[in-house]
Amino acid sequence: MKHNQATNESKRTRPILTGLTYTIGIVIISSLIFAILLDFTSLSDTNLPLYSYTVTAISLLVGGFVAGKRAGNKGWYYGGITGLIYGVILAIVAFLALNIDFNLKNLVLIVLAFLFGAVGGIIGVNINK
Repeated sequence: MKHNQATNESKRTRPILTGLTYTIGIVIISSLIFAILLDFTSLSDTNLPLYSYTVTAISLLVGGFVAGKRAGNKGWYYGGITGLIYGVILAIVAFLALNIDFNLKNLVLIVLAFLFGAVGGIIGVNINK
């Protein structure tokens, strides 16, 4: 009985952790690419927030897609939870590392992270159907 429960729990967490890994990996790689581009080209840092939000949105879509595809069903749920966890991690890092208080903007970003992840999850589940 305990083995079945552990197996079921593992089936629920694996898609989320995999999606989260993809999301964080894409953000890190894209950040390094943008850092190199900003340093070695005439790319302006005035548009940095736009680049950052775009990379985050794309990475959340991909992470949600991967989570939904791995789960096979309930893509909105698995993708959304992936986005939600990423958004909460981002808010915690901003609070601890940058001393940014939790405010309405952070809440909106967490909700948007959930929505982008959920959309990616929906696409991931339905891509082969």
